[in-house]
Amino acid sequence: MTPNPIRVADNNLWPFRLADGGVLLIDAGWEPEGNLYAWGGIEAQAEALGFAAARDVRVVVVTHEHIDHAGLAARWAREGARIVGARAAMGALAAGLEGLRAQRHERAAELARQGAPAEVVAGLLGTRTTQQRWEPCPLDAIGAAEESGPWALADGRTLRLVLAPGHTPGNLVAAVEGPDGLDLCSGDTLLPTTIPTPGLHFPHALEGDATRWPSLPPFLRSVAALRALPLTRVLPGHGEVVDNPARLFAQFEAHHARRGRRVRAALAAAQTATAFEVTRAVFPRLPTVRIGQAMTETIGHLDVLAEVGAARAEAIDDSPRVMWRWCGTA
Repeated sequence: MTPNPIRVADNNLWPFRLADGGVLLIDAGWEPEGNLYAWGGIEAQAEALGFAAARDVRVVVVTHEHIDHAGLAARWAREGARIVGARAAMGALAAGLEGLRAQRHERAAELARQGAPAEVVAGLLGTRTTQQRWEPCPLDAIGAAEESGPWALADGRTLRLVLAPGHTPGNLVAAVEGPDGLDLCSGDTLLPTTIPTPGLHFPHALEGDATRWPSLPPFLRSVAALRALPLTRVLPGHGEVVDNPARLFAQFEAHHARRGRRVRAALAAAQTATAFEVTRAVFPRLPTVRIGQAMTETIGHLDVLAEVGAARAEAIDDSPRVMWRWCGTA
């Protein structure tokens, strides 16, 4: 049985009826910019599905600490739901919009350190957050995913949470197992029409610590671990249900294998280069407006090379800027 999602913009919130009453919801949803009526839309859709959002939702699992999946966590908590997220996501859930702004500031600074020209950095800093709403969720309303579940569902199935760091440090998925197979609520770990990307993450930005968490190496490991599961369907955070999970895994793996080869070849040819220079070598005609996102993925693949000893990040003349040095064999 596939649940009907509640949709907020292009986000899916997946409801599951619990065996002992009430509803567990995968992802909290958000209020898209300029839309102050998202909660009313959630209530109306819940009613059409046969439950009351405020009365019946007992647990809201947040798959990861991005505003479109977590932005309404505080509202759900106020309505009496227990919020569940990975420990690594709890700080972002409790910080709300302030945390998002701190992350954006550090991402811009990191792109500059990695060689991005001023117009690329300015483009990121120019992204507005003034119209966005992300209320901080009280920490005492959040339960750690590591200590939560499994949950027995009303239809006889069991829902378990699986940590899957990569897309964010606190990324997780939900596995729903029953006699008819194993469904995966994937959040943004696997998506039907695009390849989810790594990011530039600074878990302790609000504490003044700008240390970057390398995201692509654990992302690749998380997806490889999920591929080993006997999945029947994927219920994604965006898009339609996927009845052929193997297709998503094949697309993800092929994309990163291809991109990894190109990044490796570009750095090997240059011997030393900034991440911006590697990105330009891989994408010579990419418009400036898309360079920041491309650099993010390039940095991820440089992190993969660094993990196996094939590349090393070095400071440039004791400056904050970073140069990557090829240490492998071509």
